[in-house]
Amino acid sequence: MKQRNLLLVVLLLLAGSIGFSQVLGRIEYMEGTVQISRNGTTLSGVDIGTSIENLDQVKTTPDSSVTIAFSKNSGLSGTLQIVPGTTAVIRQDQISGTATNEVELLAGSVSLKVKRLAGVRSAAQVKTPTSVLGVRGTEFVVASFNGAVLVACKDGEVACFAYSASTGSKSTQSIPSVPGKLVEVMENGSMKSGDFPEGNFEENWDAVRDTWKNFYIELLVADPAAMLNAFAGTWSLYSTKLESGAAKLRANQTLKNWLKQGSTPSGSFGIWMKEKQAVVKDLISVRGDMMLAIITWYRIEELLPYIPESAMSRKLANGQTIGSFIAQYKKSSKTVSNAISLFRSAEKLYMLRNDGVSPFSDF
Repeated sequence: MKQRNLLLVVLLLLAGSIGFSQVLGRIEYMEGTVQISRNGTTLSGVDIGTSIENLDQVKTTPDSSVTIAFSKNSGLSGTLQIVPGTTAVIRQDQISGTATNEVELLAGSVSLKVKRLAGVRSAAQVKTPTSVLGVRGTEFVVASFNGAVLVACKDGEVACFAYSASTGSKSTQSIPSVPGKLVEVMENGSMKSGDFPEGNFEENWDAVRDTWKNFYIELLVADPAAMLNAFAGTWSLYSTKLESGAAKLRANQTLKNWLKQGSTPSGSFGIWMKEKQAVVKDLISVRGDMMLAIITWYRIEELLPYIPESAMSRKLANGQTIGSFIAQYKKSSKTVSNAISLFRSAEKLYMLRNDGVSPFSDF
């Protein structure tokens, strides 16, 4: 009897590990070309009806947008709208038995209209490199640019926390974004609230967001060298560490086998326990450098379109001209993209064997 009970427990654990939510939603509407990166590859034929899986990266061009409808697997009902010029990762983590759905906003702007399904333990949040925005059955919009975040709420409430993606620390105090109030979270951790205009919410948001973003663009255009100096040294250091981290993951034999198996893992619970130990040590060891490299990469990417051609010959603190730094940055695009994809794939494959719990949940 004891052996039978033990077998039942193992089978349940296996079922849970394989069965955690993969499809979190589907494309309900799109305009233009939308890029979805999944398991280290870029999907072809993205269109209305295309599924969105856990840890998919969605990227819109300056002329494209997409609306994603959440599936029942997410524990939510509602939609996520990703506007032009945005990069976001859609993910779900199992945290203390609750399915936490997260939009990791790397650049750009999103709009959410979500509601938790009755009888389901689920939550939703938007995370940027400098903020965490907790959703409480609401409709709200978020814009991110150059480390600052702007939030406006149409219905419900959003708890706005300052956050540091490089350290993983979150402020203990929050400022609520409610109808009629804007919240801005700055890169240095400071937060402030102001009035949001009355009238048509969508039109007012577009106007407020554009004015807010243009303020930061004007600062960049006025002195692009000063702005890029904040990232050039960091990028030079962490791009090398990112490549080293990716090489370490590629050399992990267990991870190689996982990548071959794809989204249908083979083996037993006991085997997975040993395999996870072999992979998690490398994932944890490279995570810090990977995250700093990813953050810096996207910060530079969102600034480049606004640097005037007349500034290309100006010198940075490291002796490079702005033009040569940009050329070097762009040359590394494929290497960086492959490294980021490998890192996210490794996390996803671990979660497949760990009841949907990320290896970084405790870090």
